[in-house]
Amino acid sequence: MLKIVAFYALSLLALAPASAMAEDICDTYSVARGDTLRLIAERYYGARDLSPILYEANTVTVGENPNIIEIGMEIAVPCRDGIQMPLASAFLATTQTATLPQEQRFLTKEGNTPFMSANGTGIIPDLLGAALRQGGFRQELNLERTGSSEAILNMTRADNNALLSFPWIMPDCANAGNLSNLSTDLCSNYTFSDPIYEITLGMFTLASSNLAGSNNIEDFIEKNLCIPQFHSDDLLLRTGILDMGVRQFQAPDLMACFDGLISGEFDAVVADYQSFATYYTDDPAEIVDIPAFARPSTLHAIAFTQNPEAMVVLRSTNVGLQRILVSGEWFKIVNDNLSARFN
Repeated sequence: MLKIVAFYALSLLALAPASAMAEDICDTYSVARGDTLRLIAERYYGARDLSPILYEANTVTVGENPNIIEIGMEIAVPCRDGIQMPLASAFLATTQTATLPQEQRFLTKEGNTPFMSANGTGIIPDLLGAALRQGGFRQELNLERTGSSEAILNMTRADNNALLSFPWIMPDCANAGNLSNLSTDLCSNYTFSDPIYEITLGMFTLASSNLAGSNNIEDFIEKNLCIPQFHSDDLLLRTGILDMGVRQFQAPDLMACFDGLISGEFDAVVADYQSFATYYTDDPAEIVDIPAFARPSTLHAIAFTQNPEAMVVLRSTNVGLQRILVSGEWFKIVNDNLSARFN
């Protein structure tokens, strides 16, 4: 069977305490393309961090690595207080939704990523569009693409009809004192949607670099790091690299960072594994990841908190995200996109 390697869930899952487990099995789930134990846990339990419950109940089936599951695997879902059993789409369609504003613009960044193609299609716009429809939005998704992250944020401040922008990686807002100006702005003035999609952020360097295989943040002292504008400095903060006096440079896209890495302008690049695997194909042996600094993260839509119409749309989006997850539409969209990209 075809194995699913989770680009966005490389870190090992810790086992849940025995007290968190229930003896009874409430459901059996058949794994589809794009599934991970974390996403299945969110569908049933409402939280991805509860995936160890599924892993502990299915260790024999899954094997030693909880991040690799196979299409067609039958995953036993232990009973738990508050478990959400999948509901029929017909039932979800009858649920009352909020009335949304008539004029709406949705902003996103230029470029081509595994999550959104240059023509505006892809996993993220498909998932967001489905969530908006399930949340009460009945118009066609009107996307506007612009250059920089700062330009998008300025537009959301200046135009009340520029409601949501996406995709964004949520910074570690609890450590606001160490964030970049962009991340501080996001934490202070914007509200993030529930997670739309999960990725794994990582550090990449030349195979010949002394950073290759590093597990010590002090190796990054005064290094030059490139961050594509799609990303934030959240990974640097979470790993402690930000405290090493690193010099950050923002590039328009991932390939610009890799070009600078090869030329010697940068010592390392911050990127997600799915983008790396999709777009860096020239010489896979030349650039390597630094596994010790990989961290899971999530992609979100954001709304300017002071725009009441934007906040209505964001809340409706969150309702829709939960509905497409419970109904299975989320999984179908992801499966269809992955099938189109990798088959």
